[in-house]
Amino acid sequence: MEILSREEFRNLAELQNKDCVSIYIPTHKSGVEVNEKYDPIVFKNNVQKARLELAGRGLGIREIDNLLQPATDLIDDAEFWNNQQQGLAVFLSQGFSRILQTPISLKEEMQINGSFFLTPLLPLIERRHRFYLLVFSKKDCEFYQGDQFEMKKLEVEGLPYGIDDVVPFELKDKRQIHRRAGGGAGRSALVGGSFHGHGSGLADDDEYVSQYLKEVDQTLWTEVLHNEHVPLVLASVDFELALYKQISNYKHIYEESLSGNFEREDPGSLYQKAKEKLAPYFREYAKLALKNFYDNSATGLSISTPAEVISAAYYAQISDLFIEKDQRVWGTFDELNNKVVIHKERQPGDDSLINNAVIKTLENGGEVHLLDRDKMPTESPVAAFLRFST
Repeated sequence: MEILSREEFRNLAELQNKDCVSIYIPTHKSGVEVNEKYDPIVFKNNVQKARLELAGRGLGIREIDNLLQPATDLIDDAEFWNNQQQGLAVFLSQGFSRILQTPISLKEEMQINGSFFLTPLLPLIERRHRFYLLVFSKKDCEFYQGDQFEMKKLEVEGLPYGIDDVVPFELKDKRQIHRRAGGGAGRSALVGGSFHGHGSGLADDDEYVSQYLKEVDQTLWTEVLHNEHVPLVLASVDFELALYKQISNYKHIYEESLSGNFEREDPGSLYQKAKEKLAPYFREYAKLALKNFYDNSATGLSISTPAEVISAAYYAQISDLFIEKDQRVWGTFDELNNKVVIHKERQPGDDSLINNAVIKTLENGGEVHLLDRDKMPTESPVAAFLRFST
């Protein structure tokens, strides 16, 4: 489920060239934006911006054409634009190109620097917060694995399809039931015959509902959950939710459930609802890092002056770096003399110092947290908790 590895992020960060082009745009899977070809138009406009800026930097027409060719080729690629996710990032330099479709929306932006502008990709390399989702009713049972970026259905061997797939305990030795046949199997993959072992009225018998849910829980425990410690979100009607929580072996059932009948619910809709419930869980690591920052505010290990933070990043001091979304700090850093110069507006030759601090922090084994303004620990657009002070 890895979208962008830290190694690939580092490879992008390490590429140094005087003309590294980074283009970000939000994209769409469907709707009027796709019908009206909105995304390729926005992308084309940004490629044109890059062309004009490169010309202003003194590059010749042929050199510009060669550098931008991979992006130019995309503009009229209808199949490419009809198969988008939520965001598109394109990185171009002489002899190098990387096209990345992302499951997160990206703010439209084009930058040309001495290295690629990578800060918008930070959410993709954050610690992945896995979870499971169990959607069940008397008629159906589905199991999913996800994180803050995506979710996929898992086929679990032996997992009942519904209550009609289970017989009472006393008939257990005689049963021949439909079950999932293993990884990748679909509903047509059956083992055994079609004998159910229970007569009419089963779906209305609470005892049989309990037995069904016990078999679901036991199967998941045996096949998947016995070594897991991540949240399991439940989705069902209230009575069955309460019963499952009562009988389950798993100790990490998430406190917030999805209540209702989800037999006809689209997986994408289920995922969005589960993510809303899991928002506090996804923020958990950042909350612990912020607590360290606040608890050490008087020790010299918590800093928020941009110049201090930039310097600390270069010298491998930072344990946790906090940066405000969509903020830029322009300037230069003389590493040899440890001298930071910050400008209110971008000047010729300036670097994105926040971007550089992010790259250095990750290179040195620190964590980076991209936060909204109201979640930042100080008024500064950057702050850090240090491993050690000098």
